[in-house]
Amino acid sequence: MGLTTQVPKIIKVASKVKRITTKIGKTQVKPVKSYVDVTNENYYLLEILDALKDFKTIPDIDKKSAIKLLKNMINKLTEKELSKMVRYALKYPPRAKALLGAILEISKKKDRIEGIKTNLNPLTSFKLGIKQEILPTAPKWNIN
Repeated sequence: MGLTTQVPKIIKVASKVKRITTKIGKTQVKPVKSYVDVTNENYYLLEILDALKDFKTIPDIDKKSAIKLLKNMINKLTEKELSKMVRYALKYPPRAKALLGAILEISKKKDRIEGIKTNLNPLTSFKLGIKQEILPTAPKWNIN
């Protein structure tokens, strides 16, 4: 996705059913939990949601560039794809939902955020290390 310049030592494969663990040379392949069944039609949407979910743990990430890249990817989605993404996001952890909501709000997709907002506990805060200068809507979503 271009969120980091690092070459991974461990590659994670998302699957809801099958758990794949192997080693290719020095690179390890490990399973990671999938919140939604992965198909050829939705993998790119789940890729964005997984990036949002793992935002804090992506090594050597430039948060400003990453938010801009994710915003651009989300802006390129069709209305149908965006509806699917929001529906899938409801099955993801709260930090992914909050970050998606904050990005959708600055992307002028405010009509999509209500379902996400009502699904979050208003007392929960998310320590993602994202400052308001990078993501102006972060405080509204309890992201700091």
